[in-house]
Amino acid sequence: MTTYTKNVRQYSQKLSPDTMDFLRWLAKSYAKVKKTTYERYSGIGSLGKLTPGYTALNEMRVSGMRQKLGIPVVYYELAILDALTAIKSRWGILRDTLKRLAAFNENFSKEDRMYIYTILKWGSVYAAILQCKDYEEPNIVKNLQVDKRRLNNWLRRQTRNRLGKIRVIKEDGFTISPKAGYSYKNGVMRIAGREPRKRVEIPLRDNRQFSRQLHIEVKEDYIILTAPVTKEAILPEGWTNEIYVHIGNIDALTLSNGHVYGEGLNKLTDAETERLDRKNRLRSRYRNREREAIAEGKTDKAVAISANNLGAKKYQRQKERSRVKTENFINAALNKMLAEEKPCRVVITYPVKVGKGGKIAKTAKRKLARSFRGFIRDRLQEKCEECSIEVVKIPSKDTRLVCSVCGETGKIMGGGSCFKCQQCGYDATLSLNEAKNIEKKYRIKYG
Repeated sequence: MTTYTKNVRQYSQKLSPDTMDFLRWLAKSYAKVKKTTYERYSGIGSLGKLTPGYTALNEMRVSGMRQKLGIPVVYYELAILDALTAIKSRWGILRDTLKRLAAFNENFSKEDRMYIYTILKWGSVYAAILQCKDYEEPNIVKNLQVDKRRLNNWLRRQTRNRLGKIRVIKEDGFTISPKAGYSYKNGVMRIAGREPRKRVEIPLRDNRQFSRQLHIEVKEDYIILTAPVTKEAILPEGWTNEIYVHIGNIDALTLSNGHVYGEGLNKLTDAETERLDRKNRLRSRYRNREREAIAEGKTDKAVAISANNLGAKKYQRQKERSRVKTENFINAALNKMLAEEKPCRVVITYPVKVGKGGKIAKTAKRKLARSFRGFIRDRLQEKCEECSIEVVKIPSKDTRLVCSVCGETGKIMGGGSCFKCQQCGYDATLSLNEAKNIEKKYRIKYG
């Protein structure tokens, strides 16, 4: 039986001001605990304390921070564990990055790469090397003919350069666990309050009840609960087709058979980009006036400019409304594609990466930051998992500028939306040509 995990949302009813004040205080305290944990345990010196994490948890227990904040222990320890999980994830991403850098480093031999891969796999040895401590070498690297001092210095240098810092981005949510953290009584959720054995009631809009960890997002006068739910994935009867999909910015989904779904996606995204450009230019002028007023000592004028022209709530609300509108448009396109094409397998390409070591070029970064390609990929993956549809990802190399008919290099025309082959005269949209190349490449190499 194939299963998948899906996050479902549940909304509370409108809550009282006292309840909302408690929830906001709890979210801020939760964020403070995470911030402190990041500061103490995200560095190189604490790498050995992350697995399995009991050392860091015990140190935070006796630090006195919980008593100072007054936060219940059920929230305090979950905040620590959340932060430790994020730190471990960051270290995992860093290890993968170092592996890619080693793979693309032309100065490394095959044995050099084997040494680096092995060290990164052994977490305790990697931590000892970073901290310049003695360690016992794994048997697999003892007989390698490599300059270990040089490679260890390379690992230390790359780790320092790429480790970075973890920050708490939002202070509007927290995690809660069943029993100790929350329970149900008479159809109402009751969560742990500030005082022992006293719970805060949260009336909900529906009667669903959960028995696993939940994430709570605090809004203006209500909360959103997010719960992971495991469901069975069943492929609908008659879904036997294989489709090859190009994910784009102009049209969301273009198939090699010529079908297009989510046509005109760029009209939504371009309009919002232009609106934000105009809005941000205007806000920048007001910020400059505010700074000038402060420099001249006109405090009242600066306060008035900030209060009347730089409000964040309306600005964020409009951005959120536009984002939701675009995401709904994409979801509708995905649903329509799956319903009409009835696929058992979907073939797409990996995300585009430019440059050595998997680095993304600056121009590509700017385009990706304004696009919804990542969202389309994630939602396509989720919807395919729900229906037990296989998703195959292949490299995107030689799918963009190569003619899908004759294999020669063509030209991009029409402002970046059309493809023209100078050799055979093939003329199509750039997305359709890429989709056909995806099908051609998959059938040759993987079919």
